[in-house]
Amino acid sequence: MKFRFQAMTLLVGMILLTTGILLAQTNLLPNGDLETWAPNFWNKLNDGLGGASVVWTEDAAAPNPWNQALPSLRSFKVIKPSATGDVVGWVSVNNAKLYWNNAAGNDLYNLKFWAKTDGVNTNPGTQDEKIGVWYRFYSGGTLIVEKFVGVDQSVASKDWTEYTDGVLVTSEPDSVVISLVMGKDATGTVWFDNVYCNTNSTWSMGVFNGDAETPVGWLNWTSSDKIGFANTVQDTGAHSGNWDVLMVEKDTLDDEMVFYSEPVPAQPGKWYKIGVWVKTDSINTGANWYPTNVIPDRDNDRMGICFFFHRAPLHTAWDLTGGDQFAYIDQRNPSSGWTHYVVVAKAPDDAAGVSMRARFTSFPTGYAWFDDFSIEEVKEVVVSIEDPETPSTTLASSYELMQNYPNPFNPETVIEYRVPHRGKVQLNIYNMLGQKIRTLVDDVLPAGTYQVVWDGLDDYGNRVATGVYLYQLKGQNALITKKMMLIK
Repeated sequence: MKFRFQAMTLLVGMILLTTGILLAQTNLLPNGDLETWAPNFWNKLNDGLGGASVVWTEDAAAPNPWNQALPSLRSFKVIKPSATGDVVGWVSVNNAKLYWNNAAGNDLYNLKFWAKTDGVNTNPGTQDEKIGVWYRFYSGGTLIVEKFVGVDQSVASKDWTEYTDGVLVTSEPDSVVISLVMGKDATGTVWFDNVYCNTNSTWSMGVFNGDAETPVGWLNWTSSDKIGFANTVQDTGAHSGNWDVLMVEKDTLDDEMVFYSEPVPAQPGKWYKIGVWVKTDSINTGANWYPTNVIPDRDNDRMGICFFFHRAPLHTAWDLTGGDQFAYIDQRNPSSGWTHYVVVAKAPDDAAGVSMRARFTSFPTGYAWFDDFSIEEVKEVVVSIEDPETPSTTLASSYELMQNYPNPFNPETVIEYRVPHRGKVQLNIYNMLGQKIRTLVDDVLPAGTYQVVWDGLDDYGNRVATGVYLYQLKGQNALITKKMMLIK
């Protein structure tokens, strides 16, 4: 069906176009609400065996080895009250080629970790009585070399201590797996933290989430020599559930912070809806720092989300395509309640995945909480309409109507327009049936540039439905119409 739109005295459009309305699908992020409370890249080993407990804990953590001024929140804990039929502890995923890792061969690997013990068995006489970390290197399923680095069991209890060793790996491994274990005859409690494994000559790999800090599906990064915080916290005021991400910056140093997802599969040419809920307190502000749609520009005073499309392979490379994609939050006021920010973007033709991140660029300050992250594939419901391909005016004039921003938007958008001389001006919103639903401006205005915010309500205060809307500027001998999209 084709619709003809009558607006004032001008028939808008003589060119047939198609306009898409984007409908959200299932959230592709496996832990977007942060409520799956388990450490990323690690799995429990024989939890519950013989009464043993394997716990991702916040009751103790080693000093942060990268920045002593930043807190370390969590560690890997093993409680073993008696002998068991097998070892108990934690085991990592394969780190050899994971994302940017590329484990090298014919090199000496530095092995490090921190451990704390309480009431453990002392002076072990056999391997089964020992507590420590196994580093194992494989190629084609065959073990190349392994190294066990034990903790000090000369005393039953010992505070956080760093343990170091090394091992020569003669050929390039395609699998590096690390196990934090109490032997089957060991007893007591041990905490492990800051697990490290890397080549001696040049950097070739690290241990993902070796510091035990981030939950399933997520990673974080803060500057190693400046103070900032970007991590999950338990929060009774979370948007949903018990956990959200808190980002804090109290100085104006140029330290960026991100809390970011692992990539999830995406299809080339498909549209994706990227969303997050955010609340703020005491943040830096600017009078014109409205929320934005997707833009490629890094603004070093802004905070919000950014996302990347990834080329294949997803899990053994970090190969980005399409450039940085930024979407900034509303920073006009220092504090705000939970607000949902949503943008849509089309995957490049060579995309195989997509990831997103909460992000403070270089100089934002204050507190921001992020929750309920989402990446959703959307389908395009196409309706055929008659609508101008470019803004239409009845006569040549210097009236200007800018594209609203953000667009698509939720819950509000900014419309900017220019008036060349004093006169009567109207700015109205129409639905796709050509029915006027809101008058934003109806006044005599002097020459100048103006901005008005549409909050998604009609003239009766009702919130309008998701869809495409027309906004129209009428001035003396001028009528300009553009489209915008509201997504909920």
